[in-house]
Amino acid sequence: MAKTRKTLGRKPAAKASRPAAPRKALQLTDDDRDLVRRLSERSGLSPRDIVERALAGYAAAVAPGMPLHPAPPRKGKKGEPPPQKLFLSVDGKPEVEIDKPEFVMGSGENVDLRLDLPLISPRHARVLWKEGRHLFEDLRSDKGSFRLGQPVDVRFIETGDEIDLGGFLPVRFRLA
Repeated sequence: MAKTRKTLGRKPAAKASRPAAPRKALQLTDDDRDLVRRLSERSGLSPRDIVERALAGYAAAVAPGMPLHPAPPRKGKKGEPPPQKLFLSVDGKPEVEIDKPEFVMGSGENVDLRLDLPLISPRHARVLWKEGRHLFEDLRSDKGSFRLGQPVDVRFIETGDEIDLGGFLPVRFRLA
């Protein structure tokens, strides 16, 4: 008796009017393909949906807050100031505009914003203009940086983001 296969999920997308860029296919082992097939049969989901859900779960576990699909690049080239203005406010103090492609915060000399506090590393964190967006990066500081209680190493900045340097000094960001 032949098995009837149910397929749920998305219908095939309509063909785009322009050709898609060639993508190198991910190679799965026979065991991986077998697992995806068995999960598809058991759940009624398409193999693509199985893989997408597995990747979404993994991304949520190891990189909370990271978007699953990259945002389209915005105008701006490496080394140029960004077209969108970014402001930050430390611990509720007046905002400071970040008007350069790299902006370093810390307690040491030669930083763009000096935060002379014991739990702040000399070069604690920086904001970069990368891929057409503002990016926050912790510079392997001793006490770390946190967003909503979770450690942050690298994160694209959104309006309203608040990142705690050293776990206690709030830095709020605003895009204009």
